[in-house]
Amino acid sequence: MPVRAVTEAKRWREAGIGVALLSLATLGTVPESAGAEPLVYVSNEHSNSVTVIDAGSDKVVASIPVGKRPRGIGLSPDGRTIYVALGNDNVIAVVDAASRTVKARFAAGTDPEAFAVSPDGARLYVSNEDANTTSVVDTKTGKVLATIPVGTEPEGVAVSPDGRLVYVTAETTHTISVIDTAALKRVATILVGSRPRESAFTPDGQRAFVTAEIGRAVSSDRRGEERRRRHPQAGPPVSQAQGVVVHPGGQWGLRRQWRDRTTWRSSTSGACEVAAFIPVGTRPWVLGITRDGKKLYVANGVSESVSVIDTASEKVVATIPVGKGP
Repeated sequence: MPVRAVTEAKRWREAGIGVALLSLATLGTVPESAGAEPLVYVSNEHSNSVTVIDAGSDKVVASIPVGKRPRGIGLSPDGRTIYVALGNDNVIAVVDAASRTVKARFAAGTDPEAFAVSPDGARLYVSNEDANTTSVVDTKTGKVLATIPVGTEPEGVAVSPDGRLVYVTAETTHTISVIDTAALKRVATILVGSRPRESAFTPDGQRAFVTAEIGRAVSSDRRGEERRRRHPQAGPPVSQAQGVVVHPGGQWGLRRQWRDRTTWRSSTSGACEVAAFIPVGTRPWVLGITRDGKKLYVANGVSESVSVIDTASEKVVATIPVGKGP
């Protein structure tokens, strides 16, 4: 699942990129205050906790008990609130970042897996894997505003930068459900590669990229048009595209796959060429990047660790033990 960061990014060039976010864990990076290093939050599915990492020292500074089977994780735009999807409790835990305690629990439909926070922080859009729905939750009241039918086995959720559209991947139907946030209904269905995991919008909101784990491809959809492109993955045949994260400056995209334990960097010059292979831990599930783009954090589900990559040298500079099933 994902590192989430509040970033201001330059307009992207049209690009093919691959892979990144969901399933066992999600990372969250908090915007830093003046003179402080950002914090990284890692959900540990089998430890029922969230690990807090100081991005300056790359040391664990706290562990927060949150509830049963934490998976998706996200932050309010001001970084003061951490949201965690608790799959076995059927709620979103609301954690105060300062006190590191759970202050509320929002009902979020059955089996919440992943979610996205709206740009204004007013809503959560939550995928309900076993119900084939997306729940829309009001963050002020904790009430479910709508329950929207989507594809079968929904997983990744992404909100466009202007907050007007939500993309929800569906693993079994190989589709993206497009939700209009004003009408609170599905307005389109886009067929993509086999078993889509995640999607990510470009900073200008004009294009979204969708990873296909079994299809071993990345699909891109230009907003407002019927055109789509597929970017086959390069690399070993065992590679499985799962998530995607974008450098804040838009220079490149990063993808990760779990079988060959690597994270790839793909440049954004147009074609989906692989620019680097970076070995990390076993079964990397999600990526997160700091606001300045200098560090990348990778949650390794089987290794029970987080790999820290220096993006300038493209080398792992630290490996941090965390909980079980990050």
